[in-house]
Amino acid sequence: MNQRTIIAAAALLIASAASASAQRVTVIGCPARGVADVRCLVIRGTDNVTYNITDARQRPEIGQRAISVTGYKVNRDHFCKQGIVLTNITWTYTNQSCK
Repeated sequence: MNQRTIIAAAALLIASAASASAQRVTVIGCPARGVADVRCLVIRGTDNVTYNITDARQRPEIGQRAISVTGYKVNRDHFCKQGIVLTNITWTYTNQSCK
């Protein structure tokens, strides 16, 4: 193998190990706008921990109904600078009102 192939293989292994160590979480709460930017979207769970769900592909309505969110915690910076960043986010509405 040449050096580039070895470096590429090592990088792939490191990336796989990092994604395998990501912790999956499920949170139920009311989505809200973040404080840093109007594009930011956060949710605070019953444990009073704030999660950054800005990367959700489809955005839930704010102030209507609570949502159940599942995602993976990642340790990276985000322009929102608020909450634990989640990736690979899926969510559904619950019957609980946010009002």
